[in-house]
Amino acid sequence: MLKNLVTGLKTTLNREIKRMLSRPIYFICTVLTMSFCYVFFLTFFNEGQPNKMPIAVVDMDHSSLSRQITRNLEATQQAEIIMHLNSHKEAREELQRGNIYGFMEIKRGFSKEIISNRRPMLNFYVNDAYLIAGSLLNKDLMYMSAATSIGVQQKILRAKGMEENRIMGILQPIAIDTHLIGNAWANYGTYLLNVILPGILQLMVMLITVFAIGVEFKERTAHDWIGSTGNKMFPALTGKLLPYTIVFTTLGIIGNLLLYSYMRYPLNTSIGWMFVSTFLLVVASQSLGILFIGITPVLRDGVTIAGFFGMLGVSFAGSAFPIEQMPYPTRIFSDLFPMRHYFNIYVNQALNGMNVRYSLISILALVSFSILPFFVYNRLRNAAIRQNYPVK
Repeated sequence: MLKNLVTGLKTTLNREIKRMLSRPIYFICTVLTMSFCYVFFLTFFNEGQPNKMPIAVVDMDHSSLSRQITRNLEATQQAEIIMHLNSHKEAREELQRGNIYGFMEIKRGFSKEIISNRRPMLNFYVNDAYLIAGSLLNKDLMYMSAATSIGVQQKILRAKGMEENRIMGILQPIAIDTHLIGNAWANYGTYLLNVILPGILQLMVMLITVFAIGVEFKERTAHDWIGSTGNKMFPALTGKLLPYTIVFTTLGIIGNLLLYSYMRYPLNTSIGWMFVSTFLLVVASQSLGILFIGITPVLRDGVTIAGFFGMLGVSFAGSAFPIEQMPYPTRIFSDLFPMRHYFNIYVNQALNGMNVRYSLISILALVSFSILPFFVYNRLRNAAIRQNYPVK
């Protein structure tokens, strides 16, 4: 019996490898797609976060202080002044056209009001429709205005003859020492790419799994496929999906090496745990793909379900919005996605460097996805043998 099982497995494996090599779609959806994503996203996030975003200045004061404020703004990391405009109307029009992300307006008499201690208003206008660009510019503008305000007060207190140590005690009575845990560089790629790239991998695994099985049904070759194993579904599924498991796991490991070795993203544990997590993610995604095509043995329906589920997986991982702040039913729903458990392992292991026992629940959750094919085992077997399903 074991000999027949091994023979059936080898027959299906050889058959699937020939199918893979004979159809370009397999190469496109595996190696080519993931290679393109690696090159695109790693070069896109090469600098970590957007820098030198275009803004404008409306300086109607034309004083030495207003020019100093403009120079301070130009020196910030995110802002680059590309326009010096003459009115609020011109700046607003440029903002609406999308030529700038924001502008600063210094009104006439600004320096005189500062000297007279009248607390003049320094106006900032930021297009927050671009969330990242708007928030980064707002942060730099607020920092620059606070630093300018402190500098003016420092000059006034010095002119009054106050000692330097007393001046700093008045201007900044509490010294703030900030430490960013896990992402000290505030690098957007650190927490985005570690979800986006595995999320794309998960999506492609599910789509290819559904396609590889569903195309047998569509082309009426499922009877030959399962017949090569003596109508045994286990070796038929294992032999068919094993090449994709190897290919996608290899691509996932290459992605890990690019992120943690080439890009030098934080890795406070052994990279071996991320390799294991990637393998478990691939197997869990394949199990979901089998479930989807088993529920409806129609190629187009299975691909639709897999695509929809895969896209939601990135959203429910918890990187963009914390799952803990979502409604309770949504929190339970998030556990149905392998990406959620992969993200937990990544945070605990790569970012925080915690003992692996803290990730044990997430690891077991990924392993538990492997039981899903058994729920559609008989349905898939009957569909392959009887071929009593719609193909259009």
